[in-house]
Amino acid sequence: MHANNESGAGDAAELRLAPGRHRAAVGCPWIFRGELLRHEVGAGSVVSVLDSTGRFVGRGIYSDQSQIAVRLMTTHRAEAVDAALAVRRLEEAVALRRRLYAGRDSVRLVNSEGDGLPGLVVDRYDTQLVVEVSSQTMAAWLPHLADALVRLMNPSAIVERGRLSVRAHEGLPQEDRVLVGNPASPAYVEEHGVTYGVDVTGGQKTGHFLDQYENRAAAARFAAGARVLDVFSHTGGFGLTALAAGAASVLAVDSDEGALEQARANAQRSGLADRFVTVAQNAFDWLHAASERGPQYEQVVLDPPAFTRSAKAVARALRGYREINLRALKLVVPGGTLVTSSCSYHVDRTQFLEMVGEAARDAHRRVRVLEERGAALDHPTHPLLPESRYLKCLILQVE
Repeated sequence: MHANNESGAGDAAELRLAPGRHRAAVGCPWIFRGELLRHEVGAGSVVSVLDSTGRFVGRGIYSDQSQIAVRLMTTHRAEAVDAALAVRRLEEAVALRRRLYAGRDSVRLVNSEGDGLPGLVVDRYDTQLVVEVSSQTMAAWLPHLADALVRLMNPSAIVERGRLSVRAHEGLPQEDRVLVGNPASPAYVEEHGVTYGVDVTGGQKTGHFLDQYENRAAAARFAAGARVLDVFSHTGGFGLTALAAGAASVLAVDSDEGALEQARANAQRSGLADRFVTVAQNAFDWLHAASERGPQYEQVVLDPPAFTRSAKAVARALRGYREINLRALKLVVPGGTLVTSSCSYHVDRTQFLEMVGEAARDAHRRVRVLEERGAALDHPTHPLLPESRYLKCLILQVE
């Protein structure tokens, strides 16, 4: 159903924006279906977009099913949008990571719109690559991109993780595929003195949360000698990094026993198991009960999953964030730190900061923001696409 469209500047279909103001006119790469006067073009086509007066806005890739009808890849009229452009952008993205992280064995090689490749994510875990595709045209170009990845990275395997809810909005099948080689899971990677086993074929997302890589190290600066509580711990990233930096102990809480089993294995292979304890329980319930006992930890980490994927549910999400942050603040000893994150794009920076302030007020604790952080450097964002700046991470001192 997907056109393997190699068209470029000359033969791209033309679409027009309806009269009015549009973010695309000032450089935003997303155009929603309701912004277009018509959209009778084929799935996965390359299209040129004009404003209502006929002025060229940009050229990009079209989806016949998603509410994001066009993802622009260039604002230059003469630049072709085709598989060759995608391969050049891929080469640039890989070159950037080599400059940023020479010698690192786990890294995000491509981050969608941040690298000018909308709908494409590529993560490296040692010699294996995991790919996520969430746009029709990138799916059509995937053979070209996989060939380029083989040439650039010489991977032992490339796995496409296709069981993503967003693919349903693009009419793409919900299936995982092996594109190259024979994947071996887990892949073993090293971060900040900790060795992780990454499930490249069945773990959450692509197997590991690379976006918090630098935030884990930043939080660990405050962890030496500390009793650390790591809530929503998944496979132990924050807690184990704290132990490697000299934390006295870590208690990891998560509802997923499978993730905790991986966390314990990571602790064992890293020589940290004697100071690492896990609890398999609903984090809200555990925090509610534990907070009644008062301050117990020099550092508490909250790294929950997204509480909303819809603007309609922001109020409910903020109530959830406020609850866990209020409970966490009650558990921090005076002078300790709270590290708190949100990966919900629809909860913006201002709302997140206000929520933390309200939680501190209600917990009768005074807090200072020591650091305000986002995703790691290998997760670049588009300056005119706030949707790409989803991760918020605060390091707070609690009095």
